[in-house]
Amino acid sequence: MARLKAGIHFASSILVKAVAGLIVIKLLAWKLGPDGFGLLGQLMTLVAITGMFAGGGITNGLIKVLAESPVASKEGRAWFATAFTLTTVISAVVALLLMIFSTALSSRLMQGGFTALFVGLGLVQAIVGYGSLVQAEASSRGESSFYAKVNILGTVLGTLVLAFAVNSFGFDGAAYSVMLMPALTGVVALLFMASGRRELFQFSKFLVDRVRMRHLLSFSVLALVGSTSVPVAQILMRDGMAQRFGWEQVGLWQGVIKLSDVYMQFVGVVLMNYVLPRYASAANLNLVIKEFKVSLLSLLAALLLGFIILYSLKNFIVKLVFSNEFLPMTDYFLPQMVGDIFRTIASAISLIFMARGAVRVSIIFEFAQGIFLFSVFLILLSTCGSMTPVYAHVITYGLLSIFMAVGLGFWFRSGKS
Repeated sequence: MARLKAGIHFASSILVKAVAGLIVIKLLAWKLGPDGFGLLGQLMTLVAITGMFAGGGITNGLIKVLAESPVASKEGRAWFATAFTLTTVISAVVALLLMIFSTALSSRLMQGGFTALFVGLGLVQAIVGYGSLVQAEASSRGESSFYAKVNILGTVLGTLVLAFAVNSFGFDGAAYSVMLMPALTGVVALLFMASGRRELFQFSKFLVDRVRMRHLLSFSVLALVGSTSVPVAQILMRDGMAQRFGWEQVGLWQGVIKLSDVYMQFVGVVLMNYVLPRYASAANLNLVIKEFKVSLLSLLAALLLGFIILYSLKNFIVKLVFSNEFLPMTDYFLPQMVGDIFRTIASAISLIFMARGAVRVSIIFEFAQGIFLFSVFLILLSTCGSMTPVYAHVITYGLLSIFMAVGLGFWFRSGKS
């Protein structure tokens, strides 16, 4: 029953996010066209990077330690205070860096004229980070309803803001609303904390504990690598495609990436907010393996069902979500889906290493994604043309899923788990 309730909560929040994501894609594609959509993809990537690393990217680490020592305990309160300290300091550093390099980022990613946007992105980092701490504490207790409420409300609010902005101010409005959307979810999380979890305010104190900080910062390194590895590779790939094939082709590829992001949200939410705490709190290896099998088979079954429907209706969906101009992107669908299946397998295995204390393996996995992706892209570019990025996607995650499975086998046999 608990698994069913959690599934309903996660499914409802993901459904809202998926519908909202499709609405956002439709609005941006309709108002901006392939060229503008491709250029805005650069900003979306940076916002995704900063959002994942907001507050130091220690969310997964906090979920893990609070699943073992709840915040109601003395140990749990110390972990939460340490996380609050790191979030405050790192958010301030990230904000300062974004402000210092705002002009350079505007010129490099947005072709100039958006310095204020990157300053604003720096200013909202603390809100995103604190909101993530609140959600992490709820996830550690298995309170999936809290996660669902926060994300549904934050997503709806963000979508309304973007719809108004892009209709009223075009590309500029789209850019500024994309920058603000993660912060809106953070605001909602903090408001929910104020109404139902006020004791967390008492635990939000500065605490310098080197041992705890070192442990949480290992997850921070993981988040930093994970939030930059693939996105940076994609930025470089977009530049390479734009120079060779033009920004319109980049926009088509960007379109299939955004569709992938919509359904891969489901995978990420379930793995991080449901599976990770269960891996971390499992008493023995047999329970970890059991949870791994059940969760992975369930995820793959859901993905395959979704893929069959999506591929069968691909032309209709592209016209509905994008426009007739984007129909050529259907060529990307099948390889993107195959790559996403391999990506799900590799990520589920990486999560076992993370939950059981072998964070370094997860860091190597995250780093390898970007290296493999861009390297394979360069190797294939001269022969595969505009299909290069999706073929690189398939090969990268096919290889990584094999490497992770082999590594997991050796790790289990060594008895270190």
